[in-house]
Amino acid sequence: MLGLVILAAVVGGVLLLWLRLAHESARWLLDVLAVAAYLLFFGESAHAVMKTLLDDTVFMTQVHEVLLSPLFLISGAYFGPYGLSLLLAQIWRRDK
Repeated sequence: MLGLVILAAVVGGVLLLWLRLAHESARWLLDVLAVAAYLLFFGESAHAVMKTLLDDTVFMTQVHEVLLSPLFLISGAYFGPYGLSLLLAQIWRRDK
């Protein structure tokens, strides 16, 4: 399963790199999606922590509810390939 996740991140990263280098408008869209994913990821994380503190529950057990949130999972899943595409783009530009 771990190999499948890593393979998907690499394939997604290469696809995003290709889009980033081939189309200027795609670069802008990918960055806007990353900002949206960041806000969703941060918001869901902060909400889980805030709920845990306000409910006065045990942090280590209650905060794991965030892992079941679709917004958290989708936004977090975008960061792997997006971050890899940024790193690959830096390498690509440096070699030119």
